[in-house]
Amino acid sequence: MRKLPILKSLHLFEAVSEFPSFSRAAERLNMTTGAVSYQMRLLEDWFGRRLFVRHSSGVRLTSDGEQLKRSCASAFTMLERGCYELRRRNAGRSVVVGCSATFLSHGLLPRIGRFRKLYPDIDLVFETEADLDALAVGALDVLFVAGPLKRPLSVREMHTSNEMIGPVCAPATLEAIKSPEDILSVPLLHEADRLDAWSEWASAAAICLQETRKVVFDTFSLAMEAAKSGLGAAISSQILVRSNLEKGELVAPFGFVPVNRSIYIFVNGNARNNAAVERFERWALSDILSQDHQPSPFGAPTWQIKQAAQSKLPDRRLLTSSR
Repeated sequence: MRKLPILKSLHLFEAVSEFPSFSRAAERLNMTTGAVSYQMRLLEDWFGRRLFVRHSSGVRLTSDGEQLKRSCASAFTMLERGCYELRRRNAGRSVVVGCSATFLSHGLLPRIGRFRKLYPDIDLVFETEADLDALAVGALDVLFVAGPLKRPLSVREMHTSNEMIGPVCAPATLEAIKSPEDILSVPLLHEADRLDAWSEWASAAAICLQETRKVVFDTFSLAMEAAKSGLGAAISSQILVRSNLEKGELVAPFGFVPVNRSIYIFVNGNARNNAAVERFERWALSDILSQDHQPSPFGAPTWQIKQAAQSKLPDRRLLTSSR
């Protein structure tokens, strides 16, 4: 028998070590502060040395605590990888896909029927609480990531393309938008987590946007529903509204412009020999992440609108709402 501390205590220690205080850790782990403190004290008693320095504003790891944290990370990663390798052995024609809930709801699910028609015998499992570490240990076969990546990466990077964003609105709302200047004639819809989205688009399109009419929604989904209902115009990634554009639920008055943010697809190295994973990756690159630059309803692609705006003014065009 191995003489080790209780595995649950080591697992809890690794989690607690990421927080600046026991109270913050307890809040995130759905425990009481007293329970966290008691468990860490028991672990220190087992080792016979302090793992944390307690101070007035929280805790920090001692040098022994830092060493234990590295040991736990290494051991749990190895254990996790082995468990998932065993779990995935002879998994057959299945693919475990990780992505955000928004990307799944608006980017993948509206188009996943195309994949199912091509490969009806391949099973798909979706995970929305997943990251690069989960991919590295084999919990996922494929992972979609949008935005900046925290480096160093635990897996090989696979950059696919710059993200394309632009305003979208209901077809009826388009009647009030005859030119880029008219965008301020309708309310600008915002997602709470991306309040800078309109400024980001304006910068990418070489437009100075000053607006006062703002409607904010908790989630991307609510902002899109508001746009489809004719309540105003919202900013979206092209990938997330492609299905809505195809159905005619939304239109993109000025098309989409590339921004300084990327969309990545990662594939677990051990899963690359899996034919089902290879087929899903190939389909995703061609059907989900392909960039077909859609023209605007005004008859000019996005780049022509941007070029025209830049040619008319020596600097950026200034759009100001008087409302």
